[in-house]
Parts: sequence; C-alpha cells; structure tokens
Amino acid sequence: MKKPNYISPGDFSTTFFDGVLRSKEFDDIYFSPLNGEEESNYVFLEGNNLRDRLTINNNFTVGELGFGTGLNFLLTWKLFNDLKLNDSYLDYISIEGYPLPINQINKIYERYPKLVKLWIELKKEMPPLWSGTHRIILNKGRVRLTLIYSDALEALKLSNFSVNAWFLDGFNPNKNKDIWSMDVMQEVYRLTKPSGTFATFSSAGFVRRNLEKAGFNVKKIKGFKFKKEMSIGQKKGKKQHNKIFSKYVIVGGGIAGASIAQALRQRGQSPLVIEKNDKLAQGASGNIAAVQYPRLTTVNTPAGRLSLSCYRFSRNLAKKLGVAINDKSIIFSIPEREAIKHNKLLSQGWPKDLIRKISKEDKLAIANFDFNLNGIVHDHGGTIEPVKFVNNLMPDDIEIIFGKEIHGFTRSTEGWTITLSDKTKIKTEILILTCSDGLKKIKQTSVFNLQYTQGQVTHLDKNKFKNIPSTNFSFSGYLTPPVNGIVTVGATFEKNSNERSYITEEASNINLNNIPNEIFRNIFSKNVNLKKLDGRVSMRVSTFDRMPMMGQIEDNLYILSALGARGMIMAPLLGEELASIILGLPIALDDEILKQCDPIRVERSFLG
Repeated sequence: MKKPNYISPGDFSTTFFDGVLRSKEFDDIYFSPLNGEEESNYVFLEGNNLRDRLTINNNFTVGELGFGTGLNFLLTWKLFNDLKLNDSYLDYISIEGYPLPINQINKIYERYPKLVKLWIELKKEMPPLWSGTHRIILNKGRVRLTLIYSDALEALKLSNFSVNAWFLDGFNPNKNKDIWSMDVMQEVYRLTKPSGTFATFSSAGFVRRNLEKAGFNVKKIKGFKFKKEMSIGQKKGKKQHNKIFSKYVIVGGGIAGASIAQALRQRGQSPLVIEKNDKLAQGASGNIAAVQYPRLTTVNTPAGRLSLSCYRFSRNLAKKLGVAINDKSIIFSIPEREAIKHNKLLSQGWPKDLIRKISKEDKLAIANFDFNLNGIVHDHGGTIEPVKFVNNLMPDDIEIIFGKEIHGFTRSTEGWTITLSDKTKIKTEILILTCSDGLKKIKQTSVFNLQYTQGQVTHLDKNKFKNIPSTNFSFSGYLTPPVNGIVTVGATFEKNSNERSYITEEASNINLNNIPNEIFRNIFSKNVNLKKLDGRVSMRVSTFDRMPMMGQIEDNLYILSALGARGMIMAPLLGEELASIILGLPIALDDEILKQCDPIRVERSFLG
C-alpha cells in the first residue's frame, strides 16, 4: 500500500530519564543520559573534524539521518557562530521520518543552557508536522536548515544535493535496521562529495560492511566515554570546490526576481536587477492583495509536494516580512469536482492544522453570518500584500536599473552581453530571466510553448459591504479582506486575449458573478452600486502542464518564470532553489520535482 502524503509523529513517550527522551517506536533513547551534548560533539562534530573543515570551506554542507531533538544541528550551528566565519555559509540537511512535537523538544533544552538561546530562535521557525521539505533560513541567510520529513530511503533517492560531512544518527541498528540498510548507505555515498566524510556512534559489523560496500573507507575509533568503539570514514576521491560566480544579472523586479536576489545576496553575492518599469512589482506581482493556500493533491505527486513545500516557506516568509494580513483561508467546495476532492482529502487524515472541514463556528466568526455552503479551512493560510512583499524581500544594498527593457543578449567572452532599450550594454557571467510576458520577445525563450492569460481583479471600497469576511474566501475566484480600505475580488482567466492595460466592465462582472449567491447577498449593502468599478489588469504566463519553469536553459542562462497565478506561493522557495543551483549548493527539492520544473521540458513539448 502506497504511503499517504502526510506524516504523523511517532509514538513517543513523554517520560524523561535524566532529561533524555525515549522512543517507544524503537525502544531507544535519543542521546546519552551521561551527557548528550558531549556525546554529539565527540561523535559527530569531532568525528568529522568539523572545527578545522569549517574554517577552510566557505560553503559547507552537513547531511544527517535522524534530526530527532535537533541537538546535532544546534551544536553545529553554535560551532559555526563561535568560529565567527563571516564569509562562510552552512547548509544543514536532515531527514527525519518521525518528527518530534515542539513541546517534547522544549523540555530537553531546559537542561542545556549553552544551546537554549539557539533553540528559542530555531523554535520560532520550526515547521508543522507535515511531510515533505521544509527550509529554514537563519543567521540572515548564512545558515540554512533543510528538514525533510520522510522515509529516509525515499527522500535520499529523490535528492541530488552534495554533502561534505554526514551525521549518521539513526536509532540503534539492532532496533531500526532500515535506516542502516545497504540501499540507504549507497544513497548516502552517492550524495557525498569526493573526500566527504561520515561519523556514527555505531560500530556494528553490518553497518560498517554496508558503508564499505557502498564505497567508503571505514575505520573504528574509540567511542564516547564507556562505549568501546564508533565508526568514521571518508569517500574516495579528490576534493572539489564550488565555483562561486562574481557577477549576476536578474531580469525582472517582481516576486521571482526579488526572491532570487535575496537568496544570492544572503550568500554574499551582489546581483544587478533590471526592471522595465519605474518601480518594483508592477506586473503580476502588483495586485493590492493576494491569497495564500496550498493546492493539496489526493495522491502523492511532485506537483503536490512542491505546492506544500513552497506554501509553508512563502507563508512563513510573509509573516516575517510583515506582509501577512490574516491567518486563515476558506475554500468553498464548489463546483462539484472540488467537493469530491475536498471530501477525499478530509478522509485521508491530513493534519488538522493544515486542512479541516469548515464549521458553523468558523462561519459566524469569519463572516458574521451563517451559510449552508461547505468548504475547507487552511488555518495557516491567509491574505498578503504582494507589492509590500516584493519590496521588503528585495535587498536594500543591490543595484537596480529601472525603466529599461532588454532588447536582446548575445554570448561574449565574459558570458553574456545584454543590450538595453537605450542601447546601454551590460556584460555578465550569469543571466537570470524572471520576466513573464517579455519572454516572447527574447530569441532564446521565444521558442518555448507558453500560455499567456490575461487576468483582471476588481477593487471594491469597503463601504459597499455590510459584512466583510475577516479572511479570504476562495471559490471559482476569490475575495479578500480589505487592504487599505479596498476589497479585492478576482480574477479572470482570459485565454488567447489581446494584451490590454485597461479594465473592462465585462471582466468585473465575471468576478462578481463568481461569488456564490448565498455569500453575495449577505455581504453587500442594499442597493449598492456595482457598476464602473476600479481594478487592475496583468498578464500571467504558464506552461502546458501548469508546472513552473525553473532551471538552466543553456550555459550560464537561467530562468524562473511561468508561475501562473501562484507566484506569491511558488517564487520564494523556487528562488532559493535556483540560487542554489547556480552556486552549486544543496538543493532541497527532490529530483522528480526538479525534472518537472526543468525549462527544457517545455521546449521539447513545443518541438514535438
């Protein structure tokens, strides 16, 4: 039977022995009752010679099997901070199949005063217990924690990151053999950089044999305190160094461009942004309000996993940047196909803080009136301010060229030579395209089979309402709470239409008619004038399979575009991922997702 696309915490005891948490699932403790901090330092940090290696590698990646309480990560983070490596960056990737609830972990760090400050900071960012990939940004981007809540083998097979040092910290091999299997060790070896290392508390014979068969040089050394032996090892091969490029140009100043610029800047790079308008967020990113909620799938698909990972990352980022307005999203179970999907999702046992059935209490609290429509609630969803999102995300200290379009670019000895509308020429090694409708004007991207859809939103003064929902309602369209006194209703999908910059009454009527009748008559004041309304028009770009374009087109030419109507959800994490691809850093998203985001698939579709 195929595993569900959600995760639940394992059956963990709330009983502590000398401050140590025990797993009922595997009848084992998380770390030594003698001194867990000393044990982790000895086995994993010293076992991988982390202190010396962090000082000579400006981009270092730690991989871990078994996040547990997060002790190993906190110790690694503390060491990184203690070394004061101002020009270095740490990636920490941990796979955990049985994530612990926050309240369980909290009790542990009462006993570790050296780590409690870091735990408090991390705790604020810890994700809900949802399956999939969760990225956490710390130290202003210099430390990135990637938590993958999944079966270890399944996650490793779908991954393509490269690790300098592994912490193999699963439960006792005699009680949890799966995580020490030959298949798992082979994947660990595949994802290890040449001369990369591992350390583990285990010296079990079958563990060492599996590591050796996978390709590691393995040796036994003295174990922690009274433990006789532990194992360390190294992958055969010569060291490789990441190539860090010195110059980047990003085309487009919307949410995609801002996301990549922020990710590059956090890694010490200084990109140049070119925006054709006189300010940021003037295209599809320029609406007054936008809604955020995940597009869950009833089966485990790359699209579903991508949506969930992007949603959590973007929503968390929006809150940090102060652009989140409320904390709920209501999705009505209309039309009938949506009702069928919602019922199936609700029957699958997803966490209730991710999705639950709307209640009468919800209706009264949110809308001030009861209604018969069924629907689902995403308690972590809500409304955001897109323009503020883009402006707050874009780094303050990078150069932006406003009011100039790209007329084309050609290869040069430096990489690319870009020609602007005023005939200015800019040379760069790496060119990143995040524009949307402009893609059809560029030779290298005009071959892609892209779909362009006009979208109009309608603006309504809050005074036209007798009841304004306190959170967004989604149906065939959506309705948001007021932002600066304006309620947004949207949005049309006008396929194959001529591009226009003006609003039409016809499009406004479509938006208003999409509001369910029962909601419509309860929210608007009597005899309200709904003619000649204000609004906004922009162009969306999407692909044939509704997956984004994210990746490399050709040497030193990259793209993040075709996000359709999901830019505010997709762009922040995909910008992180594209920056990682460009810089040769670990990728959080699995290979199946990356293949379905590969821009070349779109070109192939066009060419047949």
